[in-house]
Amino acid sequence: MKKTLLIAIIGLCGLFANAQLVQGEMLLGEQSKMEIKLKNNKVVNLYAAFREGNYPLHFIFTTDAIPLNEDKKEVVQFVFTTTVKKEGKIIGSSKRNPIPFFPGDMFMPVETFDFISILSNIQTNSNDRISEMSSGKYEVILEAKPIGVKGTIKPVRFQITVN
Repeated sequence: MKKTLLIAIIGLCGLFANAQLVQGEMLLGEQSKMEIKLKNNKVVNLYAAFREGNYPLHFIFTTDAIPLNEDKKEVVQFVFTTTVKKEGKIIGSSKRNPIPFFPGDMFMPVETFDFISILSNIQTNSNDRISEMSSGKYEVILEAKPIGVKGTIKPVRFQITVN
């Protein structure tokens, strides 16, 4: 009797231990780290390269034990964070309001993150020099953090070199 009770308790604990979990990664092309060398110092050209698909941004995640919504779909909310560093020092960061997503593999528009805006506004330029970046090495870190569930999404990092 004691063994049966112990097995039943362990079984019930196992059912409740199955926590809601999210796992995944963000990739630039097929890489989690990349270096981009700009031909000139214009942020608008970097933006164009992303928009033209030269650097496809992938968001990939799977779920486990996420309850279904009323449409019988799994939905997870994410907060997207952008951090931009120059020569190792943070020069800008932003955090977006939560956005719901279904599990899977999807392309993300560059506008999901704020690195173009941060890079465009790091110095005051006159109208004839709009969106120019000073020379140096920049690092951009893009993160997606799930809300209300355990797990992580591996961030994507890329370095931008401006001569």
